[in-house]
Formats: sequence, structure tokens, C-alpha cells
Amino acid sequence: MALDIIKEQRMIRSLFYSLVQSADLIVDDNSKCEKFVSIVGKFIKERTLRDDDTRDEKEIVSDLLETLGWKSTVINFNEDEGHGKTTLGQNRFFVKEIADSKGTLLVLQALFEGIGHFLLKSPVKAKAKLSLKSSSHYEVEFSRRMIMVEQKEEEKPSLVPVEVADKSIHVSLTIDKIFNPIFTKDIPDFMLFETFWKVVTESFVANFSADANDPVNKALKNPTMTNLSFIIMKLTENEKEEEIVNMSEIIGEFLVKILSTKITDPLISKLQSTLRDKHASSYLIYYDCRFFCAEKKFVNRCTFIRNMWVGILNEIFGRQVMIKELYHAGKRDKYCMMELVPEENS
Repeated sequence: MALDIIKEQRMIRSLFYSLVQSADLIVDDNSKCEKFVSIVGKFIKERTLRDDDTRDEKEIVSDLLETLGWKSTVINFNEDEGHGKTTLGQNRFFVKEIADSKGTLLVLQALFEGIGHFLLKSPVKAKAKLSLKSSSHYEVEFSRRMIMVEQKEEEKPSLVPVEVADKSIHVSLTIDKIFNPIFTKDIPDFMLFETFWKVVTESFVANFSADANDPVNKALKNPTMTNLSFIIMKLTENEKEEEIVNMSEIIGEFLVKILSTKITDPLISKLQSTLRDKHASSYLIYYDCRFFCAEKKFVNRCTFIRNMWVGILNEIFGRQVMIKELYHAGKRDKYCMMELVPEENS
């Protein structure tokens, strides 16, 4: 039992660290901040809070906050007036270097947009700030959002073919989403795209042949993120998971080989800080919930990308790492994350 508690606390600490690290990278981009807050807030509201006839809302929220590391909390809200305020003491999972970062405040904003929605029974806007008492204490205010109701025209039956409707699966993919979980912003997006495009398209040409009318032939001649996702689909659509794993690890290894010819610094210095110690006993990679699998419509892409990360780390570390634990939000886990261990430690 004690071991299970320790494992849970380590997981929460790692999850907080990953969230804050991700938030720190986007704090100056308003659109990305809004998306981050929306995703995390929705997860908190829908997956961690449930009405309970035996307890009031404040007690339910207090229990959640204690699980997340806060023992000292004061929660006040007025559902009729549509606002609330929370004071949080020191969090036992926040290491000193992240306790007062902008990323931490963004994570708290996201957390309380979910909690506030639960308490006020409607969407809220939250704002987090450091308390005047201490840099490791926080104050969060939240208030009900004013929702504008738009008059929509009656929808007409769509005449668009099914194949076109699925195009959104490919349009959403970005270089930032693919590589930000492992690389810092020090590597330019254009360089990552050029390298990734080269390795993936050459892999397709080497392993498959398409007839003249196959849309993949046209995609191969037009380097875009949408076409890159389409080619990944063609690479993986009829393959067993084991084959996808092997192929994507090799692609990750070749990607590192090419990047190494373009960058003078060692690539290990471009990894996210949690991945730079090549002698560590384990590594955690957190990534956006359901993004790569596109809500189960493209599960092979998720398998492809996460195992490409494994191949990248294999090549950079000069030793094999293996996936020890894998968490799927799409399979009712609380988040998308994987834990990697060096082969000799598995």
C-alpha cells in the first residue's frame, strides 16, 4: 500500500513538472495558452470531479486539491453571483525552480477553470497570481463567463464525400506538436520539418509503390504538414503494430543522423531538460491528450510518433530505451504519457 502511494505521488510530481514545463514554453502565445487552458480545464471538469450526494462541492474540490499536493486551502464561492476565490498554500509537489514560474500560474488557471466550472455549474474564467504572503502561495479568482448565443442557420445535409470529411485528421498535425515533447525550441521548425519530410517520404518510396492515380503520388511532390500526415497514414494503414514500431524507431534514428549534420551542438543538449541525462534510470514524456490518435480515428499515427521518439532517444543516447508504461487518454487513462527505461533497467 505504501509503495502504491509513493508511485502515485511520483506520478503526480512528474505530471505537474511536465505540465508546467509545457506551459512555460507557450506563455507568450495567447492562442496556445487559451488552447492549453481549455484542454486541461475540460479534463479536470470531466475526468476528476464527480457530484456526490454524501459530500458538498467544496469538500470534493478540497479532496482533489489535497491529492494534487495542497494541504492548506481556502475555498469561497457564490453560485448565485457567479464568482469565487481560492487561496492555496505551498504545494509539496512543486520544486523550487517552478513554484513561482509563469507556467505554474498558467497551469493553476487551467486547473481552476475546470474546478470553477464544477462549482458554479457553468464555464468560468480564472486568474491565478502569487500571494503577497509568500512566493509559493497562490490566490486564484474565477467568475462565470458571459456566453453569447448565436442564431445559427439550419444545417443542410452535407454532400461532401466521406474521404474529404476525414481531412481534418491530417490538417491538425503540426511540427510543434510532434517534436515539442522531446526537443526544445532551439531547433528551428523548418529544419525539423525538412528532415522529417525527407526521412518519411524516402521510407515510403523505399517500401511501397503506388499506381499513377494514387493520391499519395501527388502528396509526395508537395511538402506540407497535411501531406506528411497523409503519407504517415499510407505507411501505417495496413501494418501490424509491431511493424509500425520497428519502422518508426528506424525513422527516428535516421532523423537524428541527418539533424546531426545540420547542427553543430550535440543533439542531447537540444532535448527537453527531463531527457538530457542519458544515464537516468527512467524518462517521462507527456503529450497532448488524444491529439495524435485524433480521437481514435488515427491510432496508428500515435503509435508511429511515440515510437519515433524512442528511435530518436536510442540514437542520441547510444543505447536502447524501452516503453515501460503507456497511458492513453483515449483508453480512459487520465492523460497521455509514456515512461521509458534503458533496456538494462527494464
